[in-house]
Amino acid sequence: MEQSPRPRRPLPDPDVYGEAEVREFLDPWHPRASVETDRPEQVFVDPERVLDNITLALHRLDVDIDAPPAFEPDTVTVNELAVMLDDLDRTAALVARLVNIAVQLMAARYPEALVRFPLPETYDLRDVDRLTIGDREHRLARDILNERLGTDSDLHPDDLVDRLRPLGPGEQVHLLVALCRMYRHKLLALKHHTGTY
Repeated sequence: MEQSPRPRRPLPDPDVYGEAEVREFLDPWHPRASVETDRPEQVFVDPERVLDNITLALHRLDVDIDAPPAFEPDTVTVNELAVMLDDLDRTAALVARLVNIAVQLMAARYPEALVRFPLPETYDLRDVDRLTIGDREHRLARDILNERLGTDSDLHPDDLVDRLRPLGPGEQVHLLVALCRMYRHKLLALKHHTGTY
């Protein structure tokens, strides 16, 4: 079955943005998820490509535990993240994609009983990683990941909207970063427990 490229509107003007960047942005197989310029300041973002890039980063981490986490500059730029969170209100979509893919990857490779084991209440990401994350977003990240670990069903973005709404933009970023790091720690624990690291 032939798959057509995703529609993207509005199309950026090559004279303003640079022909090479626009070609990459319009290429359905290129990882570029945005085109931006300083004059006038404008950013075109393909939200599905952003989600796809995060998915690929999680796959890389599954294969290489030392690979960069999903929210690094080469995966998602600051401007892409800002547009996704502030302009497009896609925080719930980002969170759902991240935890669903993370659990699917772990479930495909490791024993179910180990994968399903939740992060304990005493687990604090900040004890291991030097991150400045508030209690609220840390607790919410752990709760959402544990919720997905405990079920065979993917979380739906609509089910997360009300829980994420009280968070400010900075807290939303912290929650996303926390989820990536928690996935990495869970992955490390699974690898050590099964002798695959």
